[in-house]
Amino acid sequence: MTGYGSILRIDLTSGKVSSAPIPEELCRRFVGGAGINTWLLWEHFLKVDPRIDPLSADNVLIAGIGPLGATPYGGGTKMKWTFKSPAYNMYGDSTCGGHFGAQLRWAGYDHVVITGKASKPVYIWIDDDTVEVRDASRMWGRDVDETDHLIKMDLGTKEVEIAGIGQAGENLVTYASIIADRHRVAGRGGSGCVMGSKNLKAIAVRGAKGLEVSDPKAFMNALDLLIGSLNTMSRERDAIKLYGTLRLTAYYQRVGGNAWRNCQFPQIPEENFNPLSQRWYRDHIAYSSYSCSPGCLLSCSGTYKVKGNESPTAHKFAGMKGYKPEYLSLASLGIMTGIADFPAMGDLNDRVRKYGLDCVEVGACCGLLMELWQRGIITEADTREWLGAPLSLEWGNHDAAARMIDSIALQKNRMGNLLKAGVYKAAQRLEELKSAPILKYALYGKGGSPFNEEVRQFPSWATNMAVSSRGADHLKGLGTLDKFNRRDIAQHYFGDPKAAEPLDITLKGAGSAVAENYTPIVNCLGVCTFVVDVDPINFPPRNFALALKAATGLEFTEQELLAAAERVANLEKAFNTRLGLRREDDKLCERWLNEPEAQGYGKGWKAADYLEKTKDEYYEYHGWDKKTGLQTRKKLEQLGMQDIAEVLAREGGVA
Repeated sequence: MTGYGSILRIDLTSGKVSSAPIPEELCRRFVGGAGINTWLLWEHFLKVDPRIDPLSADNVLIAGIGPLGATPYGGGTKMKWTFKSPAYNMYGDSTCGGHFGAQLRWAGYDHVVITGKASKPVYIWIDDDTVEVRDASRMWGRDVDETDHLIKMDLGTKEVEIAGIGQAGENLVTYASIIADRHRVAGRGGSGCVMGSKNLKAIAVRGAKGLEVSDPKAFMNALDLLIGSLNTMSRERDAIKLYGTLRLTAYYQRVGGNAWRNCQFPQIPEENFNPLSQRWYRDHIAYSSYSCSPGCLLSCSGTYKVKGNESPTAHKFAGMKGYKPEYLSLASLGIMTGIADFPAMGDLNDRVRKYGLDCVEVGACCGLLMELWQRGIITEADTREWLGAPLSLEWGNHDAAARMIDSIALQKNRMGNLLKAGVYKAAQRLEELKSAPILKYALYGKGGSPFNEEVRQFPSWATNMAVSSRGADHLKGLGTLDKFNRRDIAQHYFGDPKAAEPLDITLKGAGSAVAENYTPIVNCLGVCTFVVDVDPINFPPRNFALALKAATGLEFTEQELLAAAERVANLEKAFNTRLGLRREDDKLCERWLNEPEAQGYGKGWKAADYLEKTKDEYYEYHGWDKKTGLQTRKKLEQLGMQDIAEVLAREGGVA
């Protein structure tokens, strides 16, 4: 077996370091990347009670990258961080790009399993076969950029990539993130909080071993197939290269997907749209474009620079350079808060990055407090008590959002403490403090996890928000049916183009399930969803199987690759089942569920009109029990997961 690295294990309590090759059986069962990460998580919690506090030393942090990552395949390089989530107390994982994951593979490691807790702040140094746990006292209390600089000074070289945390992770903000290469964010679920709970400031890696490819000629043929697929989508490809995910701003404006002012409205008002549009970004502050990771054909990342005269607030940020925000950053810090000013929003995005925070959770917290201010539930007296001085939380107030972000990360006042555990728990605490119904204004899905887009008129996406293994999320089941009206994919999956009909619930639950079974392919291979997409028409699984064989020598049929991906989805589900999650936990917030859409494309739509039906269909398509939401022994055995079924059966978690 060629092209696979080892599993590196580091116990921070004892300082013990060991490594071993990945067993071939594990590669055949779960391919790699996210799949093997999830197996390693499952394996860890067979020895440790899965109900432990995610902040305890018994939690595990796993970094992993699949066999096509860090190669010239052309699909970019994405890695997974897997853990029990301190933000939502269930399965947790998050993805980031950058060069860190590639350096890890080039050093010979596909997976790093970190257990225990250091007695003082440390960082891990991986230099091919040399692995050290080093003192990080100088770096503690520093932001992401400062940490990156100090570690490189400590090592005496800039030829190293670093993934680490800012102050938010140190202060155990539950939704703190790991930041790789200073700007590639593993954003969801609290990976940075887990790192901080272990007194682990960062991991630095330098790899010089490179990668061996099993069949170079076949590998180049597989690359040609990928290039051919991208060339058939030239218009979409060019938009991705030019704007990245910012291109969604205009599209969502047409179909009502922009969650303006805490999702009170599905469209940005006309007078506010242009200052937040991708064209405004390109015409006024765009500076450069680049690929965030090795092997990428699209180069959708970029930087910007503010001169100082581009917008009403730009003079405050004159000379500021930053990394191009992606759509969810814009949605969370601009659209959710009503801050219709790109330089101001860019400043907020940079604060979130340096502190190491999840922009989605931050935006949801800011949006909630601003709506409560709008409704008179929160007043100047509250902000004076929380901050020591009055602060207006009106919509569009950059200074208010900046103060909230600083408070969350640094944890030096009551506002920071109020928002430390995220929007769902903040709303619960505010209900107690104010004796008012506040949870109904919070935006969240499963587990209390937020998602800052409008979903009510998109039944497959709304279903995803209710059922995803890591909380409200689109990337676990990235369906392109109703939100992008992909009739060709609907025909491919179901023989029925109505599955892609907008404003129609036909097969939308099934669409969520089939996308959830398909999406792990990309994450197991270690490539980027935004390059290859979740698209069986333009990027068929057989092409990935050819690339995988060329890289590793392991032969998968298309069906075997799809079965491996379905195992991953089922293993994530099984982990949550062991924590006691059932059908009743697959739910949505009051706004999405019972408030009709206010205007535009989906006016009058609300999820309560269809969610139970789409959930029934979702469970049935997965082969799970729709009454309880539990997996069935029959389905698990069909997937060769008898061992998983036995564990669940002993705990009453299988139907």
